Amino acid sequence: MKISEIHVKNYRNLIDVNIQLNRLVIFIGENNSGKSNLLKALTLPFLNDEIGNISKNLGWHDININSKEKYFTFIQEKLELIKNGEIGIDEFSKYIPYVSVKITFEPEGADEFYVSRWINSFDGDTPLYTIRYQYYIENPKDLLDHIRKILKDETTIENIKMNLLPIELFKYSIINPSTEEQISYTELAHFKYNSLVAERDDFSNKNTQIGSKALVNLLQNKLSEDQKVEVEKSYENFFSDLKRISKLEGIFNWQNTSNLDNAKELFDQITLLPNMPTMGSLLNNVRLGLGEEYLYTQGLGYRNLIYLLVILNSLEVNSDMALNILTIEEPEAHLCISNEHILSSFINSILSSSEQTQLFISTHSSGFLNKLELKNVTVVSEGTAYSLKTELDEAQLDYLAKKPNLDFLKFLFSRKCILVEGPTEEMLIRSYLNSQTNYLNDIEVISLHKGFTKMLDIWLKVNQNSTHRIGVIRDYDNQPKAQELHEKYNIYSNIYVTTTTRYTLEPEFVQTGSNFEKLKNYFANHHGWGNIDNPEDLSDKWREAKADTMLKFCQNFGTGDLSSIELPHHISKVINFLQSREKM
Repeated sequence: MKISEIHVKNYRNLIDVNIQLNRLVIFIGENNSGKSNLLKALTLPFLNDEIGNISKNLGWHDININSKEKYFTFIQEKLELIKNGEIGIDEFSKYIPYVSVKITFEPEGADEFYVSRWINSFDGDTPLYTIRYQYYIENPKDLLDHIRKILKDETTIENIKMNLLPIELFKYSIINPSTEEQISYTELAHFKYNSLVAERDDFSNKNTQIGSKALVNLLQNKLSEDQKVEVEKSYENFFSDLKRISKLEGIFNWQNTSNLDNAKELFDQITLLPNMPTMGSLLNNVRLGLGEEYLYTQGLGYRNLIYLLVILNSLEVNSDMALNILTIEEPEAHLCISNEHILSSFINSILSSSEQTQLFISTHSSGFLNKLELKNVTVVSEGTAYSLKTELDEAQLDYLAKKPNLDFLKFLFSRKCILVEGPTEEMLIRSYLNSQTNYLNDIEVISLHKGFTKMLDIWLKVNQNSTHRIGVIRDYDNQPKAQELHEKYNIYSNIYVTTTTRYTLEPEFVQTGSNFEKLKNYFANHHGWGNIDNPEDLSDKWREAKADTMLKFCQNFGTGDLSSIELPHHISKVINFLQSREKM
């Protein structure tokens, strides 16, 4: 069993998101793009399994701001008609904001039993099993009557918007979309979620913190009845020992010196009785340790790692469980690269051992991206989402997987990015940018060798609505058709592709402006190159030189003999475009 599709409408910044899902789903995206909102929306139709806690009753700010603005615009434009009762309920209902999360399931074998009543439609001969969480105004007429009263003496709604959409008139329900029938608690009981949010840094953080709510809940849920009986017996034994050791007569002993005749008889009846605490109180006196030390004495990264491993390891799936859903925000928080690998490996192990578990992760770390499984990645950008398995074909996914050392996150999400053919151009551009001390540099440079058109197609799908920009710097290589194929992307306002006018970078550099004499002096003084009479000789010798020569050149860029060196025009054009948005 797995969730194969989710369709979210009007939840926070998610206006209309519909994505295909695998058993492992990795959400990547910039800060504030909507990753956490997707994780929270996903859990709304399901029952909480105690480790996380997300209310199904939403609030004012959970409703998408655009849907609310459409509603308020309608009211302002139809103000007089509403006051006079001339707006029908059907027309009014179209503009009432709501939140919807529709979940489609893909059962396997006997799992179909759990969703058999949720058939919504058919994809060919295959039934689609669907439920929908909705947060909505149950009675639109009540809302319309309410706003008519409020608007009676108003000419504008600017300062009374919250009163025009009172949250107390909203309710939530979980239904079968095809029949509008409520999904019963009994049916939902076979679908549970656990949510590990990003704000977990205080777990076992202080020596005054007796325990963790997550740990106590975990122990209470996992202890069998027999084990709880054993805990109670242990407490009784502890109390008996305490009573014996404390010697009550040595504490209440004033009867031995009293003149009262019946004092001894009275005090002999006083005893200690156990005040048996609740199971939660007992368990609240434990906390995790590492070896002989409390966990709070460990570093923040290690605390997070242990916390995640303990919670993940506790997620045993009962035989009557249809699906166990786990969402994790930023599992990489505070982890070093080695511990990222440990956690990633542990997650894969859990997934491989249970067909009843589905895992959703949001991350900013490439350590959780398996290049061989990019089909599991969903890109979230400015309230929209793109599943790579539906946006890219198999050939494109294979192409990305074969790219050596490609940092997929930097490529997709750098606000300003330059793709170059090799390390020579990468070192040169980085050196130039570092020399510009009067300008804050936020340009990422990535060496990809060849194949820029496919990369640009992928980049465009993710960044079509963003303000990000990308440049491509390439060599001519006596291939006019390849140049034409690449530079056709210049029709897009956020892409700029440039090509050398000569065969490769070196002759282009040498013959730019007055560079020849400066470069000739530099290479003679620093590398002992003599007998260079013309730009062609210098270009050939530079092209044949080892990589160390270019490295030394880049280290000296902008100083000494290279203090006034001029960048080749095809490079300076791209840099200028990224910094100023102007194409030259």
